[in-house]
Amino acid sequence: MLSPTADTNDVSTQHCVTATVKDASGNPTPGITVRFTVTGSVNTSGSDTTDANGDATFCYQGPELPCADAISACAVDTDADSTQDPDEPFAAAAKIWTLPITTPLCEANITKGGRITANNGDKATFGGNAQSNAAGNVKGQQQYQDHGPAQPQKVKSIKILALTCNPQRTQATIFGRATINGQGSHLFRIDVQDLGEPGVGIDTYRILLDTGYDSGSQTLEGGNIQIH
Repeated sequence: MLSPTADTNDVSTQHCVTATVKDASGNPTPGITVRFTVTGSVNTSGSDTTDANGDATFCYQGPELPCADAISACAVDTDADSTQDPDEPFAAAAKIWTLPITTPLCEANITKGGRITANNGDKATFGGNAQSNAAGNVKGQQQYQDHGPAQPQKVKSIKILALTCNPQRTQATIFGRATINGQGSHLFRIDVQDLGEPGVGIDTYRILLDTGYDSGSQTLEGGNIQIH
């Protein structure tokens, strides 16, 4: 038995599952190694040994963009014959990662022509804004251009889906969908920090795309991040 068998959580949070192993009579079985495997948005694995209640637990960190995972757990060698037999316990669960709830009355603006050097060494420019009202409805627009030569591309938002801000209004995360080079509808995540004025050399910017492109969190070489 694996619980929860289905669950939903915000992206970038931790998820834990518990496998319960019992013998043929329904009694908890301690001292059994349970192997866990996660595939999907996150690919990871691990193991734990059942306690006196027959429980083994496995936790992992969720992805940064909405997606889904399949989780499996198998009890290893419950009959002590050093072999994983077909009749030894196996269980499966599903995990869905969703957008976080938008922070009400938050605004994140990129002004004066944002500029960074991305992880790939390319120069990149960006701009945009996002804001939410008291009801948590969000609007805005974002643009990002990697000028190459490693990964040249133009990203332009279609819709802003969520905006979160910390209480101090020094960090914000923007989720949305965008075209890349004028095509498709790709999930994106932008993480910004407003760490002081005038922004250059202090504030940070990062964009992550569902294609795997990741600028990395970079200190601004131009522009200013303002979070209110």
